[in-house]
Amino acid sequence: MRSIPLAWLLFVILNLLLFSGCQAKSIKGVVLPFSTLHRKTQKLGSKPRHLWTYGEFTAWSPVQEGVFAAAFPKLLSLTVLQKIAPYVVFPTEPIVQIAICEADFPIPGLKQGKRFVITEEEPAEVLEMLQSHCFYARLRLSAPPKLLGKPEEKESGGVKAEAGEEQGAAAGRGKRAEAEGRNPGEKTTERASEKPLVLHFSAIARAWKERGTRPSDTWTYGRFFIDAPPQEGLFIGHESGLATRRIIEGLLASAVVFPFGERYDTAIFSSRFRHLQIERKSVIEIDKRHPARVVEIVPAGGLLVRLDLEAEPQVEGPG
Repeated sequence: MRSIPLAWLLFVILNLLLFSGCQAKSIKGVVLPFSTLHRKTQKLGSKPRHLWTYGEFTAWSPVQEGVFAAAFPKLLSLTVLQKIAPYVVFPTEPIVQIAICEADFPIPGLKQGKRFVITEEEPAEVLEMLQSHCFYARLRLSAPPKLLGKPEEKESGGVKAEAGEEQGAAAGRGKRAEAEGRNPGEKTTERASEKPLVLHFSAIARAWKERGTRPSDTWTYGRFFIDAPPQEGLFIGHESGLATRRIIEGLLASAVVFPFGERYDTAIFSSRFRHLQIERKSVIEIDKRHPARVVEIVPAGGLLVRLDLEAEPQVEGPG
C-alpha cells in the first residue's frame, strides 16, 4: 500500500520537472528578428510576455540614465528619409522602426550614428510594442551589444564623443548648481532640490535639457492628436495642430525637399484608466490643473516622451 503513493509522488515530481523544463525552453525560444515585430502587435499585444528580439540598429544617442533610442532598419538611420518617412509611408509596413533600449550596464563607444548589433545568442527582451505611423518597441538588453565600425572609431571617436558629452553634462550641472546658489563641485543629490516644473508640451525640450532623460517632479499639459488608440493602457500621440504641417511636409518630401521646421516630438502615454476609450485621430486635452507626469525623455530625431496620466483627459472625437 505504501509503494503506490510513493510511485505516484515520483510520477508527479517527474512531470513537474519535465513541464518546467519545457516551459523554460519555450520562454527562451520565442526569439524573433526585430524586422518582423511590427507584424505581431495585433497578435501579441502591446505588452508581450517572454518575447525576445535581435537585429542591427543605429543609435540616436549614447546611453543616458540607463536608456537610449535606436533606429531600424540600419540603411535608413539618421538620414533625410528616416525623418520624413513617417509622413509618407503606410502604417501597415512602416519604414521607420524605433527601439527604446534599457541597459543597466555601460556601453562604451555608443554615440549618435553608431551602428550596433543585438545578437540572436544574447537577444533583448521585448517589453512593449506600439504601432502608429512608426513602430516603437521597448527593449531590455541582456548584454552589451556588439558595436560596428573601424577599431579607431571605437578607440578615438567614441572616446572623444563620450568626453564631450560628459563635459557638456558637467557644464549643465555647474550652471544648475550656480543658479541654486551652491558650489558646482558639491556632492549633493541634484534632483532632490529641483522644484516642481509644469510646462506646455511644446516646451518639453526645456525639461530634457535642464533635468535630463528621467526628470523628477516634472509635469506637462496640452492638446494631443492620437496616432494609435489605447492598448493595455498604452497609446501614442503628438502635439495637436501638427497634422496640417505633416501633410505639407509629406508633399515637400515627395519633391525631395527636406522640411526644416519645428521638431516632431512623440508622446507615449501610460494610463491606469483601463476603461478609457480614445479612437485614432481623436484629440485629447490634458488640462494645466491636472497635468501628466513626465517619466522619461529620450532623443530620437525628435523627443520620445513617456507620460503618465494621473487624471482622465478631455476627449474630442475624430474630425
